Amino acid sequence: MISVKPRCRDFPKHRQRFTITLGILLKTDIIIAGGGPAGLAAAEVAARRGNSVLVLEQNHEIGSPIRTSGGSFIDELEALGIPSRLYHPISGLRFCTPHNQAAYHYPTPRLCVIDVRGVFQFLAGRAIEAGAQIRLATQATSPLIEDGIVKGVRTAAEDLASSIVIDATGYRSTLLKQAGLDPGIRRFGVGAEYDLYAPNCDESEALLIAGSDFAPSGYAWVFPWGRHRVRVGVGIIHPDSRENPGGYLDRLLSNLDRFGVNLKGAQPVEHHAGLIPSECFAAKFAGHGILGVGDAAGHASSLVGEGIRWAIQAGRMAGEVVADAIETGDVSRSALSAFESRWIKRYGKDLRIAHKLNERLSAWDDRKWDERLEVLKLLTPDQFIEALKTNLTGGWLLKFIASNPRALAGVARLF
Repeated sequence: MISVKPRCRDFPKHRQRFTITLGILLKTDIIIAGGGPAGLAAAEVAARRGNSVLVLEQNHEIGSPIRTSGGSFIDELEALGIPSRLYHPISGLRFCTPHNQAAYHYPTPRLCVIDVRGVFQFLAGRAIEAGAQIRLATQATSPLIEDGIVKGVRTAAEDLASSIVIDATGYRSTLLKQAGLDPGIRRFGVGAEYDLYAPNCDESEALLIAGSDFAPSGYAWVFPWGRHRVRVGVGIIHPDSRENPGGYLDRLLSNLDRFGVNLKGAQPVEHHAGLIPSECFAAKFAGHGILGVGDAAGHASSLVGEGIRWAIQAGRMAGEVVADAIETGDVSRSALSAFESRWIKRYGKDLRIAHKLNERLSAWDDRKWDERLEVLKLLTPDQFIEALKTNLTGGWLLKFIASNPRALAGVARLF
């Protein structure tokens, strides 16, 4: 058994000592199961705090397969340090229902569609620069539990010991459930999309489409992301509806001309499918020696099924909490539940309202969608953005109602 120190010039020196047997890493401070945005953000923060961090990613490439449409907001990504080369700005947005539409224009773009694979790999690069280790094609199959405390993880090839485990395995919550922390996620947005090369599609405008023709208990989307690429998809909430989004996707694709979308000459380059929790965040996502983060703990906005920026925020917050726990030598639930407290304090109210709204929206028929869109038409472009961002407790809503008395009844029915 040989103890070695990494020699990378920029590697943090504190605690960067791994136990190696035949070249296989066996012991580290923090093991993170899952190399998505939540796991990678947590890895970067924890590693920059001087901890040894190992990320286990079950796939052979960070960012593949793609399971998300990538819609986001420019100011949020700027705050997270995501470079502009990794997202495509959108200056127009239309929200379409069966017989109605609301259109919003942004002279200075606020919406964007990200290069999903590029962003994930950018986050991986930051984690690596901070000193984290990433191992591909390695799945954490179960937690190692001793006297009720998680002490590491098991893979198909070996047992890996650690002081803390972070479950960032996505909606399956693989390790949390086995550690007795079932997040209780039973409702999901089930999505399917084509990523097209579409040389004649307007790359400045995105569409959201609601209604039973194309997305019962959900919505459809058209998201350009630059270089003549556009993602066209359908998301349906299960079990609110048991319809398969794949069948509706083909119907949507053949009918987009009625919404003014020009797909002449377009051809599919990729096909994506995925699930995202459509619940409020878990009531409990911290245990003895383990934390859940990202989709594993429901850290997404169920309003429109947006998860990436929420996952990065959750990962960073979790990284700080586990670094604090390592410093104090206390990895109990009592110490790690600081993550729960911080998350609820910062995002709890907005995300709970978002979930209630999503439950209502998924039950609307076409008539209600057409009616409620009249209320949405009263929103300014910036107000609509704030709603999409799940900023639902901000002062903008009260100001909107005060300046639009006739919208009061509609807003009351919406909420």
